[in-house]
Amino acid sequence: MSKPSYANIVCRTSSANNVVGTSAEPIFDSDHASVVFSSDTSDDIVYTSGDGTLTFKKAGTYHIVANLVTGSDTGDNTHTVTFNLNSDSAIYTGVNAVGANFDPITHTHQRIITVSANDVLHIKIVASANTIGIVAGTSLIVNRVTSGVFASSTVTTAGSNNTTAEFNPLDTDGDGPAFASAGKIASGVTFTENAGSMTVPSAGRYFIMISNFVGVGGSTNSNVTMHLKSGSDEIYTATTRPHNTTDPTESTICVIEDLAADAALTITYDIGSGNCFADVGTTFTIYKLNEDVNNLNETLDVNSASISILNNTESTTTAVEVPPFDEDGYGTADFITRYSNNITHNAGDGDFTIGAKGKYWIFYSGYNIIGGDDDLVTKIKRNGEVILEGSAKIDSLDDPQNRTYTTVIDCDAGDKLQVTIDSDGNNIRIEPGTSLVIVRLSDWAIGQTTPTELVNISENYRIDSFATEQLSAQHNRHADQVPFVLATPGPLSLRQRNLAATITAGTSNES
Repeated sequence: MSKPSYANIVCRTSSANNVVGTSAEPIFDSDHASVVFSSDTSDDIVYTSGDGTLTFKKAGTYHIVANLVTGSDTGDNTHTVTFNLNSDSAIYTGVNAVGANFDPITHTHQRIITVSANDVLHIKIVASANTIGIVAGTSLIVNRVTSGVFASSTVTTAGSNNTTAEFNPLDTDGDGPAFASAGKIASGVTFTENAGSMTVPSAGRYFIMISNFVGVGGSTNSNVTMHLKSGSDEIYTATTRPHNTTDPTESTICVIEDLAADAALTITYDIGSGNCFADVGTTFTIYKLNEDVNNLNETLDVNSASISILNNTESTTTAVEVPPFDEDGYGTADFITRYSNNITHNAGDGDFTIGAKGKYWIFYSGYNIIGGDDDLVTKIKRNGEVILEGSAKIDSLDDPQNRTYTTVIDCDAGDKLQVTIDSDGNNIRIEPGTSLVIVRLSDWAIGQTTPTELVNISENYRIDSFATEQLSAQHNRHADQVPFVLATPGPLSLRQRNLAATITAGTSNES
């Protein structure tokens, strides 16, 4: 019986603002001055905090999502992020500009990779000049892709498109970008470079993430509207405003969508004036969520609880803490649910009720306009308790801007998850494209743990083999108490055994 593979590393306390200079350093290294990281990983992924690395014990295909909050100590510079396997050359590179008066900012770097057993993943960052720091709210999500249907393509040479008409920035024809072979991976899904499209092979539920590093030229300072489409049908629309002095600017689109067989997905940009293009690091990732009823023990299992919701209108202005998905914050709310199963959106309170116990991945992507230059504080909460908090600046010069945060949270049935945003005083508005994806990662809500001592010597020498903290701790399970029959001596009492595996005609399964 296989178990899900995942990792969640979160920066809880910011580092000093000068821990990284012009030599690349590991982002998730606990040796950085002042920084504090927390971690939650499956047994087959090892986080070495002193090196900032992840070691994979099991070969497989993984989606890597580094959602960073970084700031510059002094001066304007660019922050270059790389993914490396072992000591090999980078398998991913993304570059984001960070102005000294516009930081800290968020930027998402992601792609699908394949690893062999014992491969080591290094995620590093380097400044083009001066020094930078790692800010609280930074996180790393690793999720094993088990459906076998996926694709991920990363721009390795920027485009140079020069038009105000709506265009596909991933189309490699003419002045489009380039995708080196090392920046592409696919199985089942077809990436067509000269059409800039992803075509899925079969109907089903797909996880889609596009990290858009939008570059501009000349004196461009104009809104760029991004459209995610399936054929001619609009799935997702959001607007960002890059400025020639602070580009490239990263904006993330994340959605779960039911797609028909042979659906072709594209992303387009539409700019009001000047020009824009897909810069290095722009990545289009899509994978089918596991719907194999014979393989329910992997990550993202069939009928796993999930929801994908986006806001389609502008909110009223506010200077107080508000949930973006609360209808009270809008003149007329317009929330679009792209997919939902066993998670309920409560529009009156702006929260989400979990229907089944489990481990849930949350990805929040907010688009906001602000009345002045201010930090925007984002919180992800469970039953009112703050699970993750981050603060990133939005400058009125180049808003709307995208601010993203992600983490993994353990939930019980009935728990309520909520995202809130707040500024230090200036009015803010929530813009169309603000979205939230919640998906249960683990088929097993409760994994194995170390059992307590069998014998209670201090009381009556009783052997507590049927106690919850003894019997149930030894089994992957959804319930708090597993059946007592599993404590009865015999094949079923052996760890990782089940009836189908132990009673096979003519075969002994003794080990």
